[in-house]
Amino acid sequence: MAKKINDTTDSAPADNLDQSLYAAIDLGSNSFHMIIARETHGQFQVIDKHKEMIRLRTGLDKEGNLTDKAFQAGIECLERFGQRLKGIPNKNIRAVGTNTLRNAKNSRAFLKQGKQALGCSIKIISGQEEARLIYLGVSHGLPTNDEQRLVMDIGGGSTEYIIGKHAENSHLSSTEMGCISITQAFFSKEKVTEQSMNAAIAHCRQILRPHRSKLNKKGWDTAIGASGSIKAIGQIIEVNGWSDSGITLKSMLKLNQKLIDSESIQTIKLNGLKEERRPVFLGGLAILIATFMELNIEQMQISANALREGLILDTLGRVYAEDVREISIKAMQSWMSVDTQQADYILNTANALYKQTHKTWGLHTPDYDFKCLLKWAVMLHETGIAISYKRYQHHSAYLVSQSDMPGFDQQEKQLLSALMLNHRGKLDISVYNDLDESIAQSLIYLTILLRLAVRIHRGRDLECIEPKLTIKDDNKIYIEFENDWLPSHPLTQLDLETEAKHLNAINFTLTCQ
Repeated sequence: MAKKINDTTDSAPADNLDQSLYAAIDLGSNSFHMIIARETHGQFQVIDKHKEMIRLRTGLDKEGNLTDKAFQAGIECLERFGQRLKGIPNKNIRAVGTNTLRNAKNSRAFLKQGKQALGCSIKIISGQEEARLIYLGVSHGLPTNDEQRLVMDIGGGSTEYIIGKHAENSHLSSTEMGCISITQAFFSKEKVTEQSMNAAIAHCRQILRPHRSKLNKKGWDTAIGASGSIKAIGQIIEVNGWSDSGITLKSMLKLNQKLIDSESIQTIKLNGLKEERRPVFLGGLAILIATFMELNIEQMQISANALREGLILDTLGRVYAEDVREISIKAMQSWMSVDTQQADYILNTANALYKQTHKTWGLHTPDYDFKCLLKWAVMLHETGIAISYKRYQHHSAYLVSQSDMPGFDQQEKQLLSALMLNHRGKLDISVYNDLDESIAQSLIYLTILLRLAVRIHRGRDLECIEPKLTIKDDNKIYIEFENDWLPSHPLTQLDLETEAKHLNAINFTLTCQ
């Protein structure tokens, strides 16, 4: 069994932490970004920014692992970020990894070491979640109007397309093409020819084509770009006077011809082209030209905001407004026709059990809100019944792990999936072996609380039940019901006797009365 975690607190004393400060760290495939913001009345004001061109994507070897050089460069950057984060509450810091860390085979080792360097955990987000956060950040910086927007963001390993109005998105797409991956594939020698550029553009159009119909069907009034590549292209076009307003296809084709005539991205003298952008510029340009061609975009404006601003806003939303994760949970319940009334009664019992045990079992960490995880597991544990009652816990676990759930990172979905898989039947603690050892034991404790709450409501009597739960020596569990409740519910009594046998198999004892 995994070791028990120690109660983790912020690195600085609580009285030295500025509760109004928030931080967002975006570990992209091309660059690492950090912004520090101050919250005032539910809004934020950026007070510091820092960016480093780590180019993590170029550090992937043929086996899909980050090389030692790329690994170390990333960790050293996070150590520098970590110095700036001192004094900010851990709960106010969000650090996420995107395409390269989603795909790198040794990303788990990087996340573990990165947590030590940064001082807080790093979460991997899906392409869909990345797109949602990008739109959230971009929309915050736009004027309030009724225009439908197409937002595009070119990263190092992926490109996102979002359709939305105001602060709400209506379509999210994430494609496997980025300024680094396209540059590596078509311009590896840093030479540019008409043939190589046309091949790169054609390849990008093929990747985008499956998404074209849905994007065009949604439609948009204005197109907005949000990334280093798009900003760089826009700046060059503006400085050279190739467009009166924003980015156009005609202006990019002028830029493209200049590059072809120069034959090399490294030797061209081009006003507005920064040295740091040269190694990945060609791939970004090919993606943007392909997008204009494929989607028939006439003009694109540039946003100063992107993913990290979205992270700040999403964190503030969890504090001041409804957490988007709660919306995702309710949507999943509705989609899978979950018996919400039954879930509510189980949740009441689970919360009562948690309240009595969280201190004894040390269910506290800055990385996760265990009470929320228990709540979400209760609300979704019966989703699999919509597929089949037989082995429905497996269906529930699969649905959560594989579904796009706005607001959830991959680690949170992994934890929820493990809870659902083990909420009934024999306990398979091997699933906890793949979890971070700092939370594995806590998740076993949460699983026990979930199992007990579900067992107690097996009869679906729709009644509030809050038994007394006592823990001794961490693994001896005593549960006591009022009056003669247990004898009057023989099915539950039998279930708890069966549960005692399952828990005994993982070295826990359960005594009921």
